[in-house]
Amino acid sequence: MNYDCIVIPGGGVDDNGCPSPWVAARLDRAIEMASSTCYFLVLSRGTTHRPPVLDKHSFPIDEASASAAYLIERNIPSNKILIENWSLDTIGNAYFARQCILEPMELYRLAIITNEFHMTRTKVIFDWIFSLTNSDKDRCEKYHLNYFTVRNQDMTDEQLIARIEKESLACEDVKIKVQQMTNLSHIARFLFLEHGAYKAKHIHSRRSQLDSLTASTY
Repeated sequence: MNYDCIVIPGGGVDDNGCPSPWVAARLDRAIEMASSTCYFLVLSRGTTHRPPVLDKHSFPIDEASASAAYLIERNIPSNKILIENWSLDTIGNAYFARQCILEPMELYRLAIITNEFHMTRTKVIFDWIFSLTNSDKDRCEKYHLNYFTVRNQDMTDEQLIARIEKESLACEDVKIKVQQMTNLSHIARFLFLEHGAYKAKHIHSRRSQLDSLTASTY
């Protein structure tokens, strides 16, 4: 099958500013599928769970920029790579990807690649966000989403157990939101008025409550 775009959600960078091993696994799968897509869309500015890694000039390294560099270094042309570097979580990944890039560029046939530990929540979120319209009554049917799972590359057993537990809790929370937020206006109001990653707040008013082990998987 041919796709308009392969979408790779964010998942962290290492201390050198390179994609984490589990994100590299997503990118490697995307590279394998290069002949079947027009574009690659790499997602995420970063996470609220860890401070950003800085480059040699002390500027933060966006996850999406690190993923784009990984693809370019492996001979993916830069004019086939799209960068979404606004989002800070998976809901934001889906919302900003759709509203800022995929919708205006009319890219509707999508392949979404993520790891085993992340797939259940990713599918719930992307199916939800990409099905919504501005009306409670109508569903968006122009997007066609296919999902591809890759292994949880180089995560320790301890990291994986901690992350799977976090994913399970987060997924149940998302399922509640799916029932409560039934149009795109609801999502925008939630993100920009309620969501801790995007709403207005005092600088340094909230730190991640994740333990260091779970945070290391972001």
